[in-house]
Amino acid sequence: MSMNPGTQRGAIVVGASSGMGAAVVRRLVADGIRVAALDLASATWPDDLGATFTGAIDVTDAAGVADAITGAATALGGVDIVVNCAGILGPVAATVDTEQETFSRIVNLNLGGAFAVTKAALAHLLPQGSGRIIHIASIAGKEGNPQMAAYSASKAGVIGMVKSVGREYAASGVTVNAIAPASIDTPLIQAMSPERRDVQKSLIPMGRFGTAEEIAGLVAYIASPESSFTTGFVFDASGGRATY
Repeated sequence: MSMNPGTQRGAIVVGASSGMGAAVVRRLVADGIRVAALDLASATWPDDLGATFTGAIDVTDAAGVADAITGAATALGGVDIVVNCAGILGPVAATVDTEQETFSRIVNLNLGGAFAVTKAALAHLLPQGSGRIIHIASIAGKEGNPQMAAYSASKAGVIGMVKSVGREYAASGVTVNAIAPASIDTPLIQAMSPERRDVQKSLIPMGRFGTAEEIAGLVAYIASPESSFTTGFVFDASGGRATY
Protein backbone atom coordinates (compact mmCIF):
# COMPACT_ATOMS: atom_id res chain seq x y z
CA MET A 1 0.00 0.00 0.00
CA SER A 2 1.42 3.34 -1.01
CA MET A 3 1.58 5.05 2.35
CA ASN A 4 4.46 7.00 3.76
CA PRO A 5 6.67 4.92 6.06
CA GLY A 6 5.58 5.26 9.66
CA THR A 7 2.11 6.54 8.81
CA GLN A 8 -0.57 4.85 10.89
CA ARG A 9 -3.20 3.23 8.74
CA GLY A 10 -6.90 3.89 9.21
CA ALA A 11 -9.70 1.34 8.93
CA ILE A 12 -13.48 1.59 8.89
CA VAL A 13 -15.41 -1.46 10.06
CA VAL A 14 -19.13 -1.60 9.25
CA GLY A 15 -21.30 -3.81 11.45
CA ALA A 16 -18.76 -3.48 14.25
CA SER A 17 -20.65 -3.64 17.53
CA SER A 18 -20.65 -7.42 18.03
CA GLY A 19 -19.66 -10.77 16.57
CA MET A 20 -17.15 -10.83 13.75
CA GLY A 21 -17.22 -7.06 13.34
CA ALA A 22 -16.20 -6.41 16.94
CA ALA A 23 -13.48 -9.06 16.68
CA VAL A 24 -12.16 -7.39 13.53
CA VAL A 25 -12.04 -4.01 15.28
CA ARG A 26 -10.12 -5.45 18.24
CA ARG A 27 -7.63 -7.24 15.96
CA LEU A 28 -6.94 -4.20 13.79
CA VAL A 29 -6.53 -2.01 16.87
CA ALA A 30 -4.09 -4.58 18.30
CA ASP A 31 -2.16 -4.36 15.02
CA GLY A 32 -1.71 -0.62 15.52
CA ILE A 33 -4.39 0.55 13.11
CA ARG A 34 -6.73 3.43 13.91
CA VAL A 35 -10.27 2.11 13.59
CA ALA A 36 -13.64 3.79 13.09
CA ALA A 37 -16.43 1.41 14.11
CA LEU A 38 -19.86 1.87 12.53
CA ASP A 39 -23.17 0.16 13.24
CA LEU A 40 -26.86 0.93 13.61
CA ALA A 41 -27.76 3.91 15.77
CA SER A 42 -29.41 1.46 18.17
CA ALA A 43 -26.21 -0.58 18.62
CA THR A 44 -24.70 -1.14 22.05
CA TRP A 45 -20.93 -0.71 22.02
CA PRO A 46 -18.60 -2.93 24.08
CA ASP A 47 -16.43 -1.05 26.57
CA ASP A 48 -13.27 -2.83 25.44
CA LEU A 49 -13.61 -2.24 21.69
CA GLY A 50 -10.71 0.22 21.46
CA ALA A 51 -11.98 2.07 18.41
CA THR A 52 -10.83 5.63 17.77
CA PHE A 53 -14.32 6.59 16.63
CA THR A 54 -17.78 5.03 16.77
CA GLY A 55 -20.69 6.15 14.63
CA ALA A 56 -24.04 5.20 13.15
CA ILE A 57 -24.71 3.69 9.74
CA ASP A 58 -27.67 2.07 8.00
CA VAL A 59 -26.40 0.14 5.00
CA THR A 60 -29.84 0.19 3.36
CA ASP A 61 -29.54 3.98 2.97
CA ALA A 62 -26.97 4.55 0.23
CA ALA A 63 -26.72 8.30 0.74
CA GLY A 64 -26.39 7.77 4.47
CA VAL A 65 -23.65 5.19 3.88
CA ALA A 66 -21.63 7.68 1.83
CA ASP A 67 -22.00 10.29 4.56
CA ALA A 68 -21.08 7.83 7.31
CA ILE A 69 -17.97 6.61 5.49
CA THR A 70 -16.88 10.19 4.82
CA GLY A 71 -17.46 11.15 8.44
CA ALA A 72 -15.49 8.17 9.70
CA ALA A 73 -12.63 8.82 7.27
CA THR A 74 -12.49 12.43 8.41
CA ALA A 75 -12.44 11.38 12.06
CA LEU A 76 -9.52 9.03 11.34
CA GLY A 77 -7.61 11.56 9.28
CA GLY A 78 -7.81 9.23 6.27
CA VAL A 79 -8.81 5.66 5.48
CA ASP A 80 -6.90 2.75 3.96
CA ILE A 81 -9.11 -0.23 4.83
CA VAL A 82 -12.88 -0.71 4.73
CA VAL A 83 -14.33 -3.93 6.16
CA ASN A 84 -18.03 -4.69 5.75
CA CYS A 85 -19.45 -7.12 8.30
CA ALA A 86 -23.06 -5.91 8.19
CA GLY A 87 -25.68 -8.51 7.46
CA ILE A 88 -28.71 -10.44 8.65
CA LEU A 89 -29.59 -14.12 8.48
CA GLY A 90 -33.33 -13.75 8.22
CA PRO A 91 -35.82 -16.51 9.03
CA VAL A 92 -34.86 -20.12 8.50
CA ALA A 93 -37.91 -21.30 6.60
CA ALA A 94 -39.02 -23.26 3.57
CA THR A 95 -38.87 -21.28 0.34
CA VAL A 96 -42.60 -21.73 -0.26
CA ASP A 97 -43.25 -20.10 3.11
CA THR A 98 -40.90 -17.15 2.55
CA GLU A 99 -42.60 -13.89 1.65
CA GLN A 100 -41.29 -11.88 -1.28
CA GLU A 101 -40.92 -8.89 1.06
CA THR A 102 -38.68 -10.96 3.34
CA PHE A 103 -36.52 -12.02 0.41
CA SER A 104 -36.21 -8.42 -0.80
CA ARG A 105 -35.35 -7.12 2.68
CA ILE A 106 -32.53 -9.62 3.19
CA VAL A 107 -31.06 -9.12 -0.29
CA ASN A 108 -31.34 -5.35 0.00
CA LEU A 109 -29.46 -5.30 3.30
CA ASN A 110 -26.83 -7.95 2.64
CA LEU A 111 -26.13 -7.30 -1.04
CA GLY A 112 -27.43 -3.77 -1.56
CA GLY A 113 -25.64 -2.69 1.60
CA ALA A 114 -22.40 -4.29 0.44
CA PHE A 115 -22.65 -2.40 -2.85
CA ALA A 116 -23.30 0.90 -1.05
CA VAL A 117 -20.29 0.37 1.22
CA THR A 118 -18.11 -0.60 -1.75
CA LYS A 119 -19.07 2.47 -3.75
CA ALA A 120 -18.52 4.79 -0.79
CA ALA A 121 -15.16 3.18 -0.01
CA LEU A 122 -13.97 3.45 -3.61
CA ALA A 123 -14.69 7.18 -3.58
CA HIS A 124 -12.03 7.57 -0.88
CA LEU A 125 -9.54 4.88 -1.87
CA LEU A 126 -9.28 5.30 -5.64
CA PRO A 127 -7.98 8.91 -5.56
CA GLN A 128 -5.11 7.86 -3.28
CA GLY A 129 -4.28 4.84 -5.44
CA SER A 130 -4.26 2.33 -2.60
CA GLY A 131 -6.54 0.56 -0.18
CA ARG A 132 -8.37 -2.57 0.86
CA ILE A 133 -12.07 -3.39 0.71
CA ILE A 134 -13.08 -6.61 2.48
CA HIS A 135 -16.56 -8.10 2.67
CA ILE A 136 -17.82 -10.89 4.89
CA ALA A 137 -19.76 -13.19 2.56
CA SER A 138 -20.68 -16.77 3.51
CA ILE A 139 -20.15 -20.35 2.45
CA ALA A 140 -23.92 -20.29 1.89
CA GLY A 141 -23.22 -18.00 -1.06
CA LYS A 142 -21.20 -20.77 -2.68
CA GLU A 143 -23.16 -23.86 -1.75
CA GLY A 144 -26.65 -22.65 -0.82
CA ASN A 145 -28.18 -23.50 2.54
CA PRO A 146 -31.59 -25.23 2.49
CA GLN A 147 -34.36 -23.07 4.01
CA MET A 148 -32.12 -20.02 3.64
CA ALA A 149 -32.73 -19.08 0.01
CA ALA A 150 -32.69 -15.32 0.55
CA TYR A 151 -29.57 -15.34 2.69
CA SER A 152 -27.75 -17.70 0.32
CA ALA A 153 -28.73 -15.62 -2.71
CA SER A 154 -27.62 -12.39 -1.04
CA LYS A 155 -24.21 -13.78 -0.15
CA ALA A 156 -23.77 -15.29 -3.63
CA GLY A 157 -24.41 -11.78 -4.90
CA VAL A 158 -21.70 -10.38 -2.62
CA ILE A 159 -19.25 -12.93 -4.00
CA GLY A 160 -20.13 -12.04 -7.61
CA MET A 161 -19.86 -8.33 -6.86
CA VAL A 162 -16.45 -8.74 -5.24
CA LYS A 163 -15.15 -10.69 -8.25
CA SER A 164 -16.50 -8.05 -10.63
CA VAL A 165 -15.30 -4.98 -8.75
CA GLY A 166 -11.96 -6.59 -7.93
CA ARG A 167 -11.25 -7.17 -11.61
CA GLU A 168 -12.56 -3.75 -12.60
CA TYR A 169 -10.13 -1.94 -10.31
CA ALA A 170 -7.28 -4.46 -10.32
CA ALA A 171 -4.78 -1.91 -11.64
CA SER A 172 -5.86 0.87 -9.29
CA GLY A 173 -3.95 -0.13 -6.18
CA VAL A 174 -7.25 -0.88 -4.42
CA THR A 175 -8.00 -4.55 -3.77
CA VAL A 176 -11.50 -5.93 -3.24
CA ASN A 177 -11.86 -9.33 -1.60
CA ALA A 178 -14.29 -11.38 0.46
CA ILE A 179 -14.25 -14.01 3.16
CA ALA A 180 -16.73 -16.91 3.00
CA PRO A 181 -17.06 -18.34 6.49
CA ALA A 182 -18.97 -21.42 7.43
CA SER A 183 -20.89 -21.07 10.70
CA ILE A 184 -19.02 -18.86 13.15
CA ASP A 185 -19.83 -18.82 16.86
CA THR A 186 -21.42 -15.37 16.99
CA PRO A 187 -24.79 -14.02 18.21
CA LEU A 188 -26.20 -14.89 14.77
CA ILE A 189 -25.52 -18.60 15.35
CA GLN A 190 -26.34 -18.46 19.05
CA ALA A 191 -29.82 -17.19 18.18
CA MET A 192 -30.59 -20.38 16.24
CA SER A 193 -32.49 -23.24 17.80
CA PRO A 194 -30.29 -26.02 19.26
CA GLU A 195 -31.51 -28.31 16.49
CA ARG A 196 -30.50 -25.87 13.77
CA ARG A 197 -27.13 -25.28 15.41
CA ASP A 198 -26.50 -29.04 15.39
CA VAL A 199 -27.39 -29.20 11.69
CA GLN A 200 -25.02 -26.35 10.85
CA LYS A 201 -22.18 -27.88 12.86
CA SER A 202 -22.68 -31.29 11.23
CA LEU A 203 -21.86 -29.73 7.85
CA ILE A 204 -18.36 -28.74 8.97
CA PRO A 205 -15.74 -31.53 8.65
CA MET A 206 -13.74 -30.09 11.57
CA GLY A 207 -16.79 -30.69 13.75
CA ARG A 208 -16.87 -27.24 15.32
CA PHE A 209 -17.91 -23.68 14.61
CA GLY A 210 -15.26 -21.17 13.67
CA THR A 211 -14.42 -18.29 15.97
CA ALA A 212 -14.79 -14.58 15.33
CA GLU A 213 -11.10 -14.20 16.16
CA GLU A 214 -10.15 -16.59 13.35
CA ILE A 215 -12.09 -14.46 10.88
CA ALA A 216 -10.47 -11.33 12.29
CA GLY A 217 -7.04 -12.85 11.74
CA LEU A 218 -7.86 -13.51 8.09
CA VAL A 219 -9.14 -9.94 7.71
CA ALA A 220 -5.87 -8.68 9.19
CA TYR A 221 -3.89 -10.59 6.56
CA ILE A 222 -6.03 -9.42 3.63
CA ALA A 223 -5.71 -5.85 4.93
CA SER A 224 -1.94 -6.09 5.22
CA PRO A 225 0.67 -4.99 2.67
CA GLU A 226 1.60 -8.69 2.26
CA SER A 227 -1.71 -9.29 0.47
CA SER A 228 -1.10 -6.80 -2.32
CA PHE A 229 -1.33 -9.29 -5.22
CA THR A 230 -4.78 -10.71 -4.43
CA THR A 231 -8.03 -9.10 -5.55
CA GLY A 232 -11.47 -10.29 -6.62
CA PHE A 233 -10.89 -13.38 -4.49
CA VAL A 234 -12.96 -15.23 -1.91
CA PHE A 235 -11.03 -16.62 1.05
CA ASP A 236 -12.73 -19.69 2.55
CA ALA A 237 -12.91 -20.10 6.31
CA SER A 238 -15.07 -23.18 6.43
CA GLY A 239 -13.41 -25.89 8.51
CA GLY A 240 -13.14 -28.02 5.38
CA ARG A 241 -16.73 -27.53 4.25
CA ALA A 242 -15.99 -25.67 1.01
CA THR A 243 -16.07 -27.88 -2.07
CA TYR A 244 -14.89 -25.23 -4.53
